[in-house]
Amino acid sequence: MIHKIVIENFFSVADRQEIVLKAPGNAPDMPCFRPSHADPDERLPLVVGFFGPNASGKSTILRAVVAATAFARESFTLPIDGTIPFFQPYMRKDWMRKPSIIEVEFDGHISVDQPASLFRYTLHIAHNFESINPSPFKTVAYEALFHAPKGKFRKIFERKGQGFSFGKEFGITDSDPRVLSIRSNASTISTLAQLNHKQSMDFKSFLAGIKTNIAGYDRAQGHANQMLPFYSENPVYLEHLIQELQRLDVGLETMKIEQGNMGTNAMFKHVGLDMPIYMNEESAGTRRFIEIFPRLQYVLETGSVALIDELDMDLHPLLIPELFRWFSDKQRNPHGAQLFFTAHNPALLDELEKEQIFFTEKPSGEPSRVYGARDIKGLRREPSLMKKYLGGELGAVPHIG
Repeated sequence: MIHKIVIENFFSVADRQEIVLKAPGNAPDMPCFRPSHADPDERLPLVVGFFGPNASGKSTILRAVVAATAFARESFTLPIDGTIPFFQPYMRKDWMRKPSIIEVEFDGHISVDQPASLFRYTLHIAHNFESINPSPFKTVAYEALFHAPKGKFRKIFERKGQGFSFGKEFGITDSDPRVLSIRSNASTISTLAQLNHKQSMDFKSFLAGIKTNIAGYDRAQGHANQMLPFYSENPVYLEHLIQELQRLDVGLETMKIEQGNMGTNAMFKHVGLDMPIYMNEESAGTRRFIEIFPRLQYVLETGSVALIDELDMDLHPLLIPELFRWFSDKQRNPHGAQLFFTAHNPALLDELEKEQIFFTEKPSGEPSRVYGARDIKGLRREPSLMKKYLGGELGAVPHIG
């Protein structure tokens, strides 16, 4: 479970933005909050939504988490002289030579046989601009992993440029020859995992559990057809998908995946129809549900985190609260999986508590800022935050004209 996200100098974000997810002590005991694995006295929201105008920085928040965790997990595969992708500073001169900073605090395990504790992963990416090349070569300025098994953070590893130090629990020393293989454009974790360092391999596997529809700079322009090979290879997921589609009353009797001359395709049998319907004939909402369902199902089974950009795109507004209920249901979500999403539909505000809602604003010519609904002075736990939002009382609305 994620406790806190810090972003600085990353795309539309300039000044340090902190997203603290801990529910305050006076928040009611509700199914949408679940005790942290690391600290049972600390409650965290299971669903977190980001709302705001177009280009206000909503997706940037999710993209920061995706970029940092993907770098930690996969950057060893970058070319030796390749620049680090998907990190961009706030494009103003006084920020362009400062590092981009992302920090995430989350529940984790130092090893599978140890109890959960709070972890903090910090990453600083330096942008080395040169006058002859406006595209900067990016390197790791700082990288660290700390954990707090007894309430106080202690070092697992810390890196300042190409200088490294390691805590005892990481199972490696500064003089280990594998450390020499860590390049300036690759993470400590991804490199040591490639070189069979057990703790790094375990942590890389843990990060691989985070699921998202964000690819690179934007939401993945995926199509449900691209998920068909996955369903074909994972029939249990296909069975769960069919059950949900039937329960959501889209008139579906069954869905079959077939291999043909044109590749993998899906065939749908609907109530009242004598002939099947193929994927490209299905509704946009059904195709969208088929696309995101495996990510949600996976994290619900494993207790991981899903980061879904534009969750409300093509989905009926009554369907999305049902997805929220999946995460609040202890039987459906026994391990405390979390869903982070962006959306434009203000009706969703009335399906969430104020501790689950964050807004993004980007005034003309200024960087993005992020604030929680609970940070708005005098905002009570009211039945319709949507009305207040549309009335401009909560901020983060577009200004037209």
